[in-house]
Amino acid sequence: MRARKAGLLGLRTRGRTIGAVGGRGADATTDGFVARVYAELAEELPEEDLGEDLGDFLERYEPAGGPGTDAEADEEFLETVREAHHRIARGY
Repeated sequence: MRARKAGLLGLRTRGRTIGAVGGRGADATTDGFVARVYAELAEELPEEDLGEDLGDFLERYEPAGGPGTDAEADEEFLETVREAHHRIARGY
């Protein structure tokens, strides 16, 4: 689990490395916030590989179809990812 979180904390967003050392002011604060949101999401969804950009993930995501799939669980999963994406966009 720690390796996965560490990987997420090193993601790049908007051309910057999340949690980059040397950032100042709002950039460092924003990067820290984004890293925290990704870490919370990784804790909540430890089995998922969401990639670097949640917006891109949401655009490409296709729910599993067929017998035995749980549409409600799939929608809950997507809502969790959407909320994290919106939190990052809002900045809180």
